[in-house]
Order: sequence, then structure tokens, then C-alpha cells
Amino acid sequence: SMLENADLCCFEKVTRVNSSFLSYCSSLKTISNISGLRNVKLLGSAFLVACSSLVSVDLTVFTSVENIGSSFLCGCWTLKIIDFCSFEKVSRIHPHFLRHCHSLETINNISGLKNVEHIRKTLNGETYFLSGCRSLAPINASVPGYECLSDVVKKELLKMYV
Repeated sequence: SMLENADLCCFEKVTRVNSSFLSYCSSLKTISNISGLRNVKLLGSAFLVACSSLVSVDLTVFTSVENIGSSFLCGCWTLKIIDFCSFEKVSRIHPHFLRHCHSLETINNISGLKNVEHIRKTLNGETYFLSGCRSLAPINASVPGYECLSDVVKKELLKMYV
């Protein structure tokens, strides 16, 4: 696809983003007015997957999100920074969450994932939570907010560096 910018200003009534919305948009670089999705409770599978030119996405508007589907932001190779401050209602994450985000360097407000108690596994028993994010510094006890994460999330974070 040749879409370089997605303007989501008219999406205020949307509460659920279905599977594959804005996926495989390899030329997508920016998303304008993402605040139009502020009422979304469910981010379906493959939302923003393989948007390999996406430089940034403002996740702080997702204050209503409760469930994140498989492959959320997976394969967004140029994404450098994300912020989880608004993900406090999320208790479940599905596989391939932020997988293969090779340029991801910074996660702000990791404590936004403090209520995540379950990370689903694939058929082969893996979660692939943040796997392949080779530019990301280790997320451990020295990172502010780490201490309030569940043991489930901490265990997955440890796997990143094994």
C-alpha cells in the first residue's frame, strides 16, 4: 500500500478495532489524530502489524484499552519509542506483542503494564513478547516502574536476554 499518513480524526465512536486494521501498510510513516481512537477497548489482532516505516505512534490516547490482540505493532521495524502510561486497564496480552521492532530503543512508563496477569502463548508454547527488539536496553529492576509489574511480565522480560 502507498498510504503514508492515516488520519483517524473521525473514529471517536469506535470502541473496537477489528483484526488487520492498518496492517501491512509498509509505507505508513505517521498517524494523525490517533486520539480519534481514545474510546477503543479492544485492539484486534494484527493492528498496525508490519508497518515497517512507522516512526512513532502515540499510545497514550488508549486510556480505555482493556485487551490487546495478537501481533500488536509486530514488525514495526523503524519504531523507536513507545509509552505504556495509558495501558493500566490491560490485563491480558496476546502473542507477538511488539515482536521484531528492531529499532525500538525506549519504552516509557513500563508500569502501565502493571495489571497484565496473562500473556497468551502460541501453539508452540511461546509468547514472543518483545522478542527481536535488539535495540532495546534490558528492562529490569533498575528501570522505574519495573517493581510493580506482575511476575508473569517480569518472567517474559527476562526471556528477552537469554
